[in-house]
Amino acid sequence: MRSTTLFGMYAAVIVGLVGSLGGLTLYSLEKSRAWDVRAQLAQESYGLHLQLEGNLYRLFKKYGDVLLIGEQEDGAAVLDLQDAIAGNLSGIRDVIAREIQLVGEEEIEELILLDQIEADVRAINVEIDRLIRSQDPVATMIDDDRLITLFNGDIDIALDRKIEAALAEERSEVDETLDEARAFRLRNTRLVYAILLVGITVLIVGLMSFNAQIRRPIIRLQQGLENLRGANYSGAVYLGGSREFRQLGGVLNSMADALAAREASRAEQKRYLEDTVAKRTAELQQAVDKLELTEENRKQLMADISHELRTPLAIILGEADVTLRTSADLSDGVSDSFARIRDAAKHTNQIVDDMLTVARFEAGKLRLDRSETDLRLVVHDAVSMFPEPVQVDMPDRRSMALIDPVRLRQAVLALLHNAHRYGGPDIAITVSETASSQIIRVEDNGPGLSKAEKSQAFERFFRGSNASGRGVEGTGLGLPVVKSIVEAHDGTVVLEDRDGGGLRVVMTLPKKQRVHVVAGKASRKSA
Repeated sequence: MRSTTLFGMYAAVIVGLVGSLGGLTLYSLEKSRAWDVRAQLAQESYGLHLQLEGNLYRLFKKYGDVLLIGEQEDGAAVLDLQDAIAGNLSGIRDVIAREIQLVGEEEIEELILLDQIEADVRAINVEIDRLIRSQDPVATMIDDDRLITLFNGDIDIALDRKIEAALAEERSEVDETLDEARAFRLRNTRLVYAILLVGITVLIVGLMSFNAQIRRPIIRLQQGLENLRGANYSGAVYLGGSREFRQLGGVLNSMADALAAREASRAEQKRYLEDTVAKRTAELQQAVDKLELTEENRKQLMADISHELRTPLAIILGEADVTLRTSADLSDGVSDSFARIRDAAKHTNQIVDDMLTVARFEAGKLRLDRSETDLRLVVHDAVSMFPEPVQVDMPDRRSMALIDPVRLRQAVLALLHNAHRYGGPDIAITVSETASSQIIRVEDNGPGLSKAEKSQAFERFFRGSNASGRGVEGTGLGLPVVKSIVEAHDGTVVLEDRDGGGLRVVMTLPKKQRVHVVAGKASRKSA
């Protein structure tokens, strides 16, 4: 059975019980009100009968005084008593009419008895009035006998019995009402106990049903969901309870089976992916190792080639210089050839030196001969070796740094030559410092470089549009050499746009040097 149907039945029973208790309460209130009204009417009728009886006795006493003693002065009192008796009869009739309206035709007997009492009172009044008006002595004697009979029989016996019967009837009604009320309360009490017993039974059965149909299945459902959340799909979930929970248990088991199958498939895919990734990683690692080895070999080859080229170039340059200095009888053509050989050897030697510097830096073998040096002296030496005018701005006090002055002077000279070849005629160099670094700036007023060109300027053999477009000779190794030397000093070099046009190169050197490991050996030097 569905839980909604079951608890709908329980709800209907409880509503019926509550409705029964409410209806019984309203019915009891209505019956109590009717009994109160009936008892009040009976008491009112009883009191009116007592008043009627008293007024009749007083009236008949007045009549007796008139007939026996002859007192006729109290006629007004007689009339008042007659009016009071009439009022009593009318009041009793009104009460009986209300009782008939309340309880039905069973009060007709009281009305009949009242009619008899009223008829007797009327007959007695007529007879007494006739006796009072009679003046014949013989008739008076007869009337006296009649008066005695009237008082002793008609009044003392007949009328008194009828009034007493009416009073007894009213007392009986009160007793009957009380008995009926007691019996009704007893029945209601038993009925209320029965309704309460049924309600408690329904409540207990409902709680047991709730525990079996809803609470326990919910607990099992929670445990099943906890197992699913913990990826435990092995055990089937049995919820029990109502039809909804049994259907939900079937859905949960189907979902668990689907998740278990998916988890198994996912685990298989994971193992396959792990194996594939491991295989590809191994392949990539081999490729990276091979690439690194190739790069190391290339760097070493460049360094070796550059190093090996220096000796024959030095011989060629030396032989050309010696020949030009010692051979005075050479023809002009031969002298020009040897001069061109010497210039080409110098140029090639410079390229080889630059390539060797870059290659050694990339291979981690660029060694620096550091010493505490005033940067102003380095800049001054570089400017003095540069053939063009340079605007210099340096601080008045010394700017000491732990550097290789030869290498740093080489970097400054390279920047000055670049500014002269590819920039404008106005070249300026500035030396400054901060709390943690020392800065050398070289700037010119030339065309400058674009953003894309600045990002490639430190690559080997790269030449910007301001060099290749103007037909200026160069190797594209100047800025890479500068970068290698500055970074070997743990510094940085960046290219910036100069205010008003041109290019600014900023070299930043730290004031404190770090300890590095070079070629597998620990030594205190810069890479």
